[in-house]
Amino acid sequence: MTSLKNYVLAAVLGLLAVVALAVPWYSSRTLDAELKAYADGARQGDLVVRKLSHQAGLFTSSGNIEFQLRDSCAADSAQDPSSFSVEYVVSHLPSPQGIFQFEWSVLPQGNTAAAIEKVIGPGKKLSGTGALGYGGLLKADMDVPELNFSHEGVAFQITPSKGTLRADKTAAQFVWNLQRFVARGNGDALDVKNLSLNMDLKDRALGTGTIVLDIGGMSTASVSMEGLQLRSETTESKDRLDSKVSESVRVLNVMGQSLKDLALEASVTGLHAPSVRTLLEIGKATCGFGNMTADESQKVRKAVETMLTSGMSVGIPTLKGSGEGGQVSANMVLELLPSSDGTIALEKHLRSSGALSITGTLLNQGQTEMALATGFASKVPDGLKASYSYQDGLLTISNKTLDGGAVKTALAQADRMIHGFLHPERKAAANALEELMEEADMPAAAAPAPAAAPAQ
Repeated sequence: MTSLKNYVLAAVLGLLAVVALAVPWYSSRTLDAELKAYADGARQGDLVVRKLSHQAGLFTSSGNIEFQLRDSCAADSAQDPSSFSVEYVVSHLPSPQGIFQFEWSVLPQGNTAAAIEKVIGPGKKLSGTGALGYGGLLKADMDVPELNFSHEGVAFQITPSKGTLRADKTAAQFVWNLQRFVARGNGDALDVKNLSLNMDLKDRALGTGTIVLDIGGMSTASVSMEGLQLRSETTESKDRLDSKVSESVRVLNVMGQSLKDLALEASVTGLHAPSVRTLLEIGKATCGFGNMTADESQKVRKAVETMLTSGMSVGIPTLKGSGEGGQVSANMVLELLPSSDGTIALEKHLRSSGALSITGTLLNQGQTEMALATGFASKVPDGLKASYSYQDGLLTISNKTLDGGAVKTALAQADRMIHGFLHPERKAAANALEELMEEADMPAAAAPAPAAAPAQ
């Protein structure tokens, strides 16, 4: 019985030894293959891998990757690309943090190295640690040393900061915190305190997710503010994209005036997500739609047409603030209704509305009387209010119906411009017909109508 127990124990220990060796071996082989595949796929573009030196080991691997930052849309003769290298050491022993852990440091090269050394000081470098999680999540932590440097007569002082990155194939999270940033020179000064950046992107390519920038306080020689927040949020639901950008300030002091609880929110909702993806992909591949093939040009026109016929909404849902004398608030929305027949007709499908309210003594007596005299504002308790709406060719301002003919004419002209962009072959045919009529001195009414091109 004792020999059987010893045999089982030896078998278990042998199995554990095999597993203990297999995991680092697999980690090392996988890292080696992934790095070579990444380097082979990054020989062109904005971030180019110039050289990969990787030494694979069973328990520890190390190496160096040389990068070059370029502008893939600019000519080589017009560039002075920056170069840097990343040195790394990887431990393939698994831990609670992940399959492997690593340490890294960034080493600038050439002219970039001299410039960076002036900022962070001689002998210092950017470095950090990280790990690859069991689910494929890459985790990296970075430490930025204190920065003291001068540029064009301005002295900069930046306290040490820390950042963290979490990323997989599609998503990314980045958090960065900075205690203080000071710039002084040329008769001015800027002091920023308690800055934090938080990015949580669900799809990096499409830009869905949330980005939040918080600043505890900021002041210059003439302006100071407290509690500044910039927030951007983009969500995707089915085939629609909704995006909202907001800015808020708790206290703003400028030109002797103190304003509180300022808020501005702008939004774009209901965008056709597949069309947005198409425009982003082609725009990136063609350096801003400047070098498109005929097929790409057709895809761009089709994407724009789909976006305009499927409906969307653009607006400023919130604009408000308060001062010692009162409050101001406003909102505005511009909505493009879906087209039931697939044709673009802003004159028919566009509508808009908005309102403005001012209370207290933000307007003096003369300004109040002038606003009331126009008839576009009405008196409300402790202030003034104005509003407008446009729909189906009807323009209303503060409950007064006005002639909307000028708006309809402008929208009809916009429809013709959009149609000419979406269907250039029809526009070219119409221009050719006009030239023939001019040469023959033929009245337009007597000319035959050109045959309609097939729908794209």
